[in-house]
Amino acid sequence: MTTDNLPNMLAEYLRPTPTPDGFTSREIVRRAIEFDSPPRIPYSFTDPLESDFFELATIASAAKATGVGQAPRGEMVFDAWGVGWRGSGRLWGHAEVCPLADLAALDGYRFPEPVSAEQWGMLKMMTETAGNAGKYVVGADPINFYERLRALMGFENLMIAAYTDRARFETLLDRLTDMTVDVVQHYAEIGNVHAFMSWDDWGLQTGLQIRPSQWHEVFKPRYARIIDACHSRGMHYVLHSCGVIWDIIPELIEIGADVLQIDQPRLMGVQRLADEFGGKMCFWNCVDIQWSAQPQVTPGEAREEARSMTRALSGFGGGLIARQYPQPNDIEMPLEKHHAIYEGFMESGCR
Repeated sequence: MTTDNLPNMLAEYLRPTPTPDGFTSREIVRRAIEFDSPPRIPYSFTDPLESDFFELATIASAAKATGVGQAPRGEMVFDAWGVGWRGSGRLWGHAEVCPLADLAALDGYRFPEPVSAEQWGMLKMMTETAGNAGKYVVGADPINFYERLRALMGFENLMIAAYTDRARFETLLDRLTDMTVDVVQHYAEIGNVHAFMSWDDWGLQTGLQIRPSQWHEVFKPRYARIIDACHSRGMHYVLHSCGVIWDIIPELIEIGADVLQIDQPRLMGVQRLADEFGGKMCFWNCVDIQWSAQPQVTPGEAREEARSMTRALSGFGGGLIARQYPQPNDIEMPLEKHHAIYEGFMESGCR
């Protein structure tokens, strides 16, 4: 893909999906999230590019995939936050220079503007166009405060900060939360934004990265502020989180998180998620990317996994959104298998 292809991709992305008479994609998604009996399961597929959504993060990723803002493999690039990223040759780099590794530097640290006025103008044009096309528009969180903490501080420093420098750590948390709420307000002002989505990977392969009690004490109140800001402005709140996050799902439900986007549902068990949380929170799931990308998993098995997940999670008058993993090349998934997942979802409630 080149930058010249982006307008064509946008046009394709804005193409309406098949909907029953009287329904827009936006209404179908809303009904799924609010357990209001959608006429079919909403979906976000990338190959073929068919989606009830207009995700601003997808547009940003497409631009990055063309080389716009992507660091070459091995090269160090500094972002507006002062973080030095080592390019991996893929969409993600590795933070190696962390300006707040010592929180004593917080007193003199200058926070950037996460979205410029020019960017807000471009976003407004896109959301208006997507809104007119009947899409459900998802605003991207440019801060993602847990991921931002990890980049600013480094993982080990982040893990001990609540014990070694609690006052400065909470000051930093509050500043990032304030900035996030301000972004939510800007989305409300440009209009035609129906959800706000954050990406914070809280899980390891066996459990949370921190004690659940610390998440409850330190992070839950900040998430509650962000979620309340979304709801007061008529937006749903969507959280992507990888790994085993079982311990915080009830708390996310309690503070009003509307959608949990999971790429590894097998880690926690699809049927277990349905039994415990079906009807309480909407899941926007891929077929498990660690399992499905393994060479021994056949396209037929991946297809059946999509069907099985649909059977487990779609029986609550809503509560499921189907998704293809948007970067199959990064997990080395053959397109044949990627397409089989699409067919499995389409055959079991999306069509």
